[in-house]
Amino acid sequence: MKTGAYTAEAICRCMGIVSFEHDPACTRAVEAVRLLLKPSFHPEICITFADGIVSVASARGMIWHQYEPAPMLADRSEAVVAQGAFASLLASMVPATTAPDAVPGFVIDGMPTELLHFKAGALASKVGGNGGRKGDFSAFIGHALALAWELVPSPYCRNALADAAEYVDRRFPRVPEPPRKPVAETVVLGLEEDRAQLMAALRQQDGRSM
Repeated sequence: MKTGAYTAEAICRCMGIVSFEHDPACTRAVEAVRLLLKPSFHPEICITFADGIVSVASARGMIWHQYEPAPMLADRSEAVVAQGAFASLLASMVPATTAPDAVPGFVIDGMPTELLHFKAGALASKVGGNGGRKGDFSAFIGHALALAWELVPSPYCRNALADAAEYVDRRFPRVPEPPRKPVAETVVLGLEEDRAQLMAALRQQDGRSM
């Protein structure tokens, strides 16, 4: 994929997330923290902490390897976060937002990471950097990964988080993954409104078959 097309918004849409920066999950929350992790050798992950819930979306393949941004199968999982645990996460984020290693840029080897912090639905801070480096930014990412790994129940998401954790020198045990159900991917060509109409019809049909 061309680097210009490999944006946070495009990556999130590929994983089925409405938007990286304008997702109602964040803009309607009292307070929210969102991390987009882009490991050099593993699939992308989006972690969101919002109003007492942590949610994880992990792509099943590297979006970076696509020719251009396109929908990608992703695993999802969420869990409740205790108020004290979220407060601790926020405390560790404060130095990360001003750390000298938290600077935007393209990284060949490591884990480029983008961080958003929302307060009362508004974007309070936006930071990017290489999560694979040492320092406050990397330490905060490790904290967020550890908290999400401890809480979310999906073994697929937990193992994706464990893979990402290695970039910040953290080691989490891998958990057994049950066999996946067979999935058939369909490519629909044509105008965007035609695709939207077809997807609506498929969802309606799926609802009738339940």
